[in-house]
Amino acid sequence: MPVTMGGMASGVDTDSIINKLVEVESQPIKQLQRGKYLNNQKKEALKKLSSQLKDLEEKARDLYGFRASYDEKKAVSSDTTVIEATASKQADSGSNRVEVLQLASYHKVTTDAIEYEKKLPAGKISITVNGVEKKINFKGGGLKALNEAIREEADDIIATDYISTDGTKYVIGLTSKIPGKKGEIGVKGSEELLKASGLINGEKIKSQDDFPVVFDRKFFSSYTGEKKPEDQDGSLDVGKEGKEATVKGELWQEYELPFKADIKKDTILKFSFTYSKEEEEKVPMKVETGPEDEINVKGIKLKSYNISRIRPLSKKEDKKFDSALGIGIISSEDGKRVEKIYPIEKDAAKNQEIPVGRDFEGKQALKLVLYCSDGSAVFIEPILSTPVKAQGDFELKNTIAKAENAKLKVEGLEIERDKNEGLNDVVKGLTLNLKRTSEHPVELKVSPDLDKPVQKIKEFVETYNKYLELHKALTKAVKVDKPGESEKLQESGLFMGDMALVRLENSLKTTIGASYPARVEKPVKMFNQMGVSTGKVNSSWESIKEGKLVVEDDELRRVIVENPDGVKEFFGTDTDGDNKIDNGMAYTLVKTLNPYISSGKNIIESKIDFEDNSIKMANERITRQELHIKQFEEKLRKKFAVMERSISGAKSQQNWMKNQMGGGNQSEQ
Repeated sequence: MPVTMGGMASGVDTDSIINKLVEVESQPIKQLQRGKYLNNQKKEALKKLSSQLKDLEEKARDLYGFRASYDEKKAVSSDTTVIEATASKQADSGSNRVEVLQLASYHKVTTDAIEYEKKLPAGKISITVNGVEKKINFKGGGLKALNEAIREEADDIIATDYISTDGTKYVIGLTSKIPGKKGEIGVKGSEELLKASGLINGEKIKSQDDFPVVFDRKFFSSYTGEKKPEDQDGSLDVGKEGKEATVKGELWQEYELPFKADIKKDTILKFSFTYSKEEEEKVPMKVETGPEDEINVKGIKLKSYNISRIRPLSKKEDKKFDSALGIGIISSEDGKRVEKIYPIEKDAAKNQEIPVGRDFEGKQALKLVLYCSDGSAVFIEPILSTPVKAQGDFELKNTIAKAENAKLKVEGLEIERDKNEGLNDVVKGLTLNLKRTSEHPVELKVSPDLDKPVQKIKEFVETYNKYLELHKALTKAVKVDKPGESEKLQESGLFMGDMALVRLENSLKTTIGASYPARVEKPVKMFNQMGVSTGKVNSSWESIKEGKLVVEDDELRRVIVENPDGVKEFFGTDTDGDNKIDNGMAYTLVKTLNPYISSGKNIIESKIDFEDNSIKMANERITRQELHIKQFEEKLRKKFAVMERSISGAKSQQNWMKNQMGGGNQSEQ
C-alpha cells in the first residue's frame, strides 16, 4: 500500500474519504456475513430439531414391541432382611409364602495347628471343587510354604488363609468359592503329607450303595419262622405310595424283597417307625341283675334282686418277646432259612440304624420280617445301605463349615438350591435373593408394575410436547427488522412457511389422534381412551389447537390394569398374523419420522447440507469481495496520492514564481 500524505497538500482529509468509500464498497460483505449468520442459526436449529425427533422416536419405540412393559410385574417381600424378590412378566399375580430354613454355605476346612518350625514332607496333592481339579506339587517345608503353594495353583476355586492360633502355631484355612453342596472341597494325593498337615483323617466314604424298600401288599405273607406266636389277631395296612406299612394288634408278617441285596460287613438297615397304643378301660367286674330273691334274716324277710359278678378273663400273654414291635432279616445258607429278629423298644429313637452286616456278611437279604405284639406299629421307608469308600479320596479332618445347600419351604413344600442369590426357579417368574434364615414364612406379593409403563407413556408425551414447542418457535411469524437477527432461537421464526416442517407437524398430530385396529377382545383404539388427550372437556380452543397432550394419571393406570393387552395393541399390533408389528400409534409415528431422521441422507440432513453449502459459498464470496476491497482501496490511495503530488507540485511552482517576481523588485531598488 503506497504511503500518502493524508491531504497535507490539498488540505482535504483523504483518509476519511477513502475509508468511507471502502465502507460503501464493503456493504456486500456485511450482507454475506448476515446471511452466513442466518445459515448457522438454521443449521443449529435443524440439529436441535433432529435431536428432538430422534428422542421422540426413541420414546415411541419404548411403547411397542419387545420394549413394551404393560404386563410387567413387581414383587414385594414382607421381610427384605430375609428374602429380596424381583418379578418378571411371567410371574402370576398373587402371593406366595416362602420360609428360609437354611442358607447355602461355603465349605471351609482347616489343617491342624502346627508349629512354625515343623517341616512337612514333600508330596503331590490335588484339590477339586465342582469338578475343577487343581494339582499342587509341594517340595516340602513349613505350613506357610504349603499355603503359598496351594494359593498359587488353586486360587480360582478356593480362598486360603494362613492364621496364627496362639503366636507359635498356625493353621491353613481353605474356603470354597462356590456355595452349596457342589462347592464341596475334595482332596487327593500324598496321604503322608495330608495327614502330617492335619488336613485329613483317612479314606472318605464316597457314597451309599442303597436298596430302598417300597412296600406292596401282594408281597406280604404270614410269618413262617420258629418264633411265630399263636392266636394272631392283628391287621396289616400299606400306604398308597408304598413308603410305610402299619401292623396293628398282634401280627407277624414276612415281606419278600423284589431285589436280592448283597449284604456286606458295613451294611446297615435304616428305617423310621412310630408306635402307639390305646389304653383299655379298666373294669374290675361286670354287674348284672337277675330274678328277685327272698332272704330270711332272723324272722325278717328281705326281698332283693340276684346280683351276679363276672370278672373278665385276662388275655393270655405272649412271652416270646418282651418288646412291642420289631424287624428282622431272612436270608439263606446252603438252602436253609437263616433269620435274625431285632426287637425294638417302643420308646426308642424314631430313626433306627441296625448293623445287619455283622450277622449276614456275604449273604443276600431275601425277606424282611415286621411284627407287632400289641398296639399299632408303623414301619417307614426301610433301606439296606452300604457305605462305599472312595479310592484315594480322603475325609477332611477339621470342618469349620459344611457345604450345605439352601433349604426353603414354599407353600409347605421343602426344596433345596445350591446358592443364595439369583434363584429364579423357586417361584414362577420371581428371582429370589436369600439373606438369612427365617422363623416364620415371608410373604411375597406379586402385582402389576404400573410405574414402568406409566413412566414410559409420560416420557413420550413430554417429549412430544417439547417437539411442538420447538416447531412453533421455528415456524411462527415474528416481526424483526431482518430475518434471523434475534439471538434467541425461540423468537427467530427461522423456518416460517417451511412446508417440510409443516407437513411433519401435521402428520404427527394426525398420527397421535388417529384410530387404530386391534386383534384383542377389548381394543383400545384411540389415545384418549386411556386418559391421554389434547385437553379435558370444555378446555379452551387455544389450548386444544396447540396440540399438546395431557395425561390423566388415574385413568391411565386403571386402563393398563384392566386391559394391558388392549393398551399394548394400541401402540403396536400385528394385523396380518405374520408375527411382525405392522400397525399401531407408536409404530406409525416411528414410520412417519423415518424420512426425517433415518440414517444416511434424510430430509433434515439435506437441509443441514444446504445450509453448509450456503455458508461455504458465502465464505468464498466474502473472500473474493475482501480481495476486491483491498484492490479498491489501493487504487483510491494511488489516485489520491497522485492528486496530492499534483497539488503539491503546483503549489511549489506557484511559490517559485512568487519568489521570482518578488526577488526582481528588490534588485531594482
